[in-house]
Amino acid sequence: MPIIVNIARDEFLSGLASLQSISAKKGTMVILSNVLIKTINDGVELTCTDLEIGLRCTLPAEVFSEGSITLPCKKLFEIVREAECSHIHLEEKDNSWVKVSVETGDYNIAGMEHDEFPNFPEYNADNLITVPSEKIKELIGKTFFSMASDGESQFSLVGILVEKIKTDTTSMLRFVSSDGHRLSLMQEDVGNELDRLEIEKNTLIPKKGVQEINKFCEATAYISFSFEKKQAVLKKDSAILIIRLLNGEFPDYLSLINIINREKFIEVEKISLINAFRRMNLFAEDKFNIVQFYLHAGKITLSSQSMDIGNAREDIEVSYDGDEIKMGFNGKYFIETLSVMQSDTVKIYVSSNESPCMILSEKDPEYISIIMPMHL
Repeated sequence: MPIIVNIARDEFLSGLASLQSISAKKGTMVILSNVLIKTINDGVELTCTDLEIGLRCTLPAEVFSEGSITLPCKKLFEIVREAECSHIHLEEKDNSWVKVSVETGDYNIAGMEHDEFPNFPEYNADNLITVPSEKIKELIGKTFFSMASDGESQFSLVGILVEKIKTDTTSMLRFVSSDGHRLSLMQEDVGNELDRLEIEKNTLIPKKGVQEINKFCEATAYISFSFEKKQAVLKKDSAILIIRLLNGEFPDYLSLINIINREKFIEVEKISLINAFRRMNLFAEDKFNIVQFYLHAGKITLSSQSMDIGNAREDIEVSYDGDEIKMGFNGKYFIETLSVMQSDTVKIYVSSNESPCMILSEKDPEYISIIMPMHL
């Protein structure tokens, strides 16, 4: 039967907006750039997929005739966005054409049969656990920036490792990311339901999937999620998000953390250090943003230079009386790490010019940042 429905414009717009980053771009199967619109009891389901990520949301609607059709997701979103009306009327015509009617006129869009659209993945709703969405956003916020970029040689680094860490007193959900030059680890106590979570070793969420999870957590107090074989499942209100997990093994990050000497550290005011690194980056040359980090009696001296622009140098006073250490760091890495930390002061552990640098703070007790030095 041809689909005929009325949908509130604002709800339709919100649903279509959430699908825009998932509907596949040019170069893949044509139908993947479409949204599947299917009638259900007193509403419609909107579904998009790029075969790696699938998102389905349910909207209330007035259904006059049941059916299914796929329409270009981006173009439909643009029409609804520009429409100045309270409701949108969709009516399927011959040969999969659909008339989109608003108060001021009609638009005819060429659709495609729903039979060609990929099946939405199956999942077991009994495996879902519910946690505060802010906890998930915090985990992502402190690890997302240190994932490897697409195209990196180690495929398993283009994502976040998820683990469940159980102790005698609590269970923690842990996110770990690394691009081979730095590492971020964040863990959260998300509640007793975590005990029910089944999770396999090397559960890796791809970068785009992490971005979609972060958006999925917005405007809701709680989300439900689970990990099944080869996929992550997230659910809230009237939406379901399914992400295909990465294959591969994440590096042994615990060995790196355990070799760092924690006997000596310097404590420094966070904002002063961030601002100093930002100023140094104005003169840092090439894509590596190399800033020289010189630790000596009572101060850190930061410096950078560019053959074309000039050079910069600043001193930051700290309490330190150990051996002089001179090393190079990517200034951007320090800025990104320090920007997500809550404390006014941070502790920097560094023991030699070749050893990794660990950054910790009292107000971020479950967060660890490690930055590898660079050759000067």
